[in-house]
Amino acid sequence: MPGASDPTLQQPPTTVPEQPATVPQPPTAVPPRHATVPPPHTPGRIGPYEIFQLLGEGGMGRVFLARSPGSRLVALKVIRPEYAEAPNFRGRFRREADAAGRVSGFYTPPVVDADADAQQPWLATAYVPAPSLHDVVRRFGLLSEPALRALGTGLAESLLAIHAAGVVHRDLKPGNVLVTHDGPRVIDFGISRAVDATQMTRTDAVIGTPGFMAPEQIVSSREAGPAADVFSLGCVLTFAAIGRGPFGAGNTAEILYRAVHTPPQLDGVPDALRPLVEACLDKDPARRPAVGALLTALGSADPSALLTPGLREDLAQREAHAAVLVTAPPMPVTPLDTAVPGGPSRRRFLWIAAAGGTAAAAAGAVALAGGRSKPGRTPGRGGSSTGSMGRRGAKVAGGPKPQWSSPLRRLESGQLRLLGSTLVHWDQTTAVGYDTATGKERWTASPRVPSDVSGEPNWLGVQGSTLYATAWGDRGYLLGLDVNGTLKFSHAVTEPEEGSYSPDHIHHVFCVAGSVALVGSDGNQGYKVRAVDTASGKVLWSRKVAGSDHHAYSDGRTCFLHDAGTVHGMDLRTGKVRWTVRDVVRPGDYPDLATDGNALLVTSVKVQAFRASDGRALWTAVNEPTNLSPTTVLGRRAYVADGQGTVFALDTRDGKQLWHTASPLPLNPGGALDPGPSASSSLVALPLFSAVTPGFVVLRASDGKLLWAHQGSGAEAKNKNAWLVQTAGTTIYAASDTTLHAFRSDAP
Repeated sequence: MPGASDPTLQQPPTTVPEQPATVPQPPTAVPPRHATVPPPHTPGRIGPYEIFQLLGEGGMGRVFLARSPGSRLVALKVIRPEYAEAPNFRGRFRREADAAGRVSGFYTPPVVDADADAQQPWLATAYVPAPSLHDVVRRFGLLSEPALRALGTGLAESLLAIHAAGVVHRDLKPGNVLVTHDGPRVIDFGISRAVDATQMTRTDAVIGTPGFMAPEQIVSSREAGPAADVFSLGCVLTFAAIGRGPFGAGNTAEILYRAVHTPPQLDGVPDALRPLVEACLDKDPARRPAVGALLTALGSADPSALLTPGLREDLAQREAHAAVLVTAPPMPVTPLDTAVPGGPSRRRFLWIAAAGGTAAAAAGAVALAGGRSKPGRTPGRGGSSTGSMGRRGAKVAGGPKPQWSSPLRRLESGQLRLLGSTLVHWDQTTAVGYDTATGKERWTASPRVPSDVSGEPNWLGVQGSTLYATAWGDRGYLLGLDVNGTLKFSHAVTEPEEGSYSPDHIHHVFCVAGSVALVGSDGNQGYKVRAVDTASGKVLWSRKVAGSDHHAYSDGRTCFLHDAGTVHGMDLRTGKVRWTVRDVVRPGDYPDLATDGNALLVTSVKVQAFRASDGRALWTAVNEPTNLSPTTVLGRRAYVADGQGTVFALDTRDGKQLWHTASPLPLNPGGALDPGPSASSSLVALPLFSAVTPGFVVLRASDGKLLWAHQGSGAEAKNKNAWLVQTAGTTIYAASDTTLHAFRSDAP
């Protein structure tokens, strides 16, 4: 608080006042329904979120408790106008939000949504009804050694997840640690670097909280890497053990001086933990232990050691308060921001999915996408149409019995792709291979990572004959595994650049053509696309792009790069620009790219084709008011689905509609990782909307005839996520949340 001399209090950072912990102080009893009405000064709605109450306010912005369309509570951080108006802030904010959205871990509330283009940018994280560590120590007393170990292991695991996503927290402190029934949660790791970079352009100041900042962070915020978070972890453990930070009290200058120049004050820290805390607080970041080593040194810990009778009672009150807010009736309010026409990007659906959305939350995602048409709507289509068109309400035949069914490892927002004779099921942290003949688990990927990598690989997915992953250490690595889960290569692709402490984080392998992989990365200098020769590990070229809405693809000769509404045709191996087409899509859209070898297809709210050799516009088809699915190209055919549940087959030579079929069952709206319709020369398969009809539908590829649909029964009828489908010839591999199946479907 302003003017306080004790740095362990909820004190603001040196340049940007801290946001209070994103939890309200609940009343002593469950509040009545009318208590949820926000005060007059609170905006009724921000983006799609209904605002309940102001949780806190600081120099960075305001934090609200809000509810999503799917009745999930979020902590909504709204940035102050002066930051939003600063040059380049929105780009930085978008990069930080994207990076934070990749953080997955038990001890970090997920980022579920963000909008860098709103009048005041905002970021939403899952709401945790729990007090901060600062409040726990002040109200319920110091932590015992078992509780300190439980706190330390939870913080270390959270830092592993944060660092694996290429993010450095930079402001780990007691106010940013929430204490729940099953361990700590680390919050506010999403936007600090964007604000810090903005401050640097203004005052050459740094961001952080006195008493919890590493020496290198105080001297130069640009040098604050993962080791700075380890230093902060040591400070937090000290506070929890003795009730104050390791560098005492006083004014800001005194505390900062001690952190840089004097030994920490650790009297009262348990003897068994003191050497480890001292190691975390080493002035030299190179001598501090890695986060993985911290976990090993702390040993096994029981999260229940953190719970005292007073804390249990406090948590129960907060949870009761949250339950009332979840079920409160909606308020008739006016949106703060006008919705952008065309609906949100697919990337925002990814964040909703990554948060483990319930069926209700998925229904909210459909509403955000623009909803579905009335059953009788006839799609407005460009070009001619032949073949069948399904009607809403038509009966759908049931599918054949599966050839085999096998238990499936449960993953968070998993994906499924064919890799030769193996089905690979993966999320960010785990990749598992299953035999296509039997469904039996063949392997769990566990490649050896370079020695400077502290965490586990992040899985990027299957492209061609390789499963790709990335690992982050002194350099950013691209890993490739074969059909047997064996490591084929490990190449250092990114290195720290001038003015940056850490290397760019690899977040995507867009496409692989021959031996060249087109790789997306982001870091302090912005987003980049690189062409990497996977045989040699050489980076052939690197190009900075304007924003996060970029995509790259290749036909083996040309790299097609979409960047902020512009498409470039570039030599795949040299990066030389051959042609450019501007204003292809609206800025902020996330179009999908595909090619048949002669034409480049750009899919957003319509499908546009450009000649691959010179970028000449060829045709436009399926012009819709909402985003289309990604386009799947097979030979001279392109398959795409619209937001109304209609599937199209297009001739890639002229854009002519070969057929279109309206599914009588609602199709899944998809997400940022949605591969589009799964197609073979015989069949086209698409997942159904899981909140209503979990399963998938199968069409005949030749004319679009609806063949059958499989809908889950028993436990699979309660799927929270859409089914995953892959088609190969006349076989369809389909995965629910719990089971992997293979279906044989002859196309009559």
